[in-house]
Amino acid sequence: MTSLTDAITNILSSYQGVTTLFLEDIVRSVDIGVHDYEIGNPQRVRFDIYVLISGVEDPENDIIEDVLNYEYLLNSLEKVLLKHRFSLLESLANNLLDSILQPESVESATVVITKLDVLEGDGRLGCSMTRTK
Repeated sequence: MTSLTDAITNILSSYQGVTTLFLEDIVRSVDIGVHDYEIGNPQRVRFDIYVLISGVEDPENDIIEDVLNYEYLLNSLEKVLLKHRFSLLESLANNLLDSILQPESVESATVVITKLDVLEGDGRLGCSMTRTK
């Protein structure tokens, strides 16, 4: 597994720039977990999604058809969450990566998933995955 920084460095070594599309701080109630007390009891989960596209092109006509419509990130998240129940954050992250890496222009993507109500007090618990085509 590489990090978002590693993915950016890798792409920059081959191209003259990188465009990052992102969807951050999206919170959904998700039925996820392996423990008996988690099954059937949705938890608040935060999603942060980053997609890297090679280049920093100026859209020719300044219209949505000239770029990857990043609303697909939210649509991908909603589709994956409706797919089926996941036990592991890692499984959910991999399914989400499969979906968000589909557009041809996407070179790499990172998904950060955080369970918000697991730890009392300080700290966060979650999973981060980065994949490069």
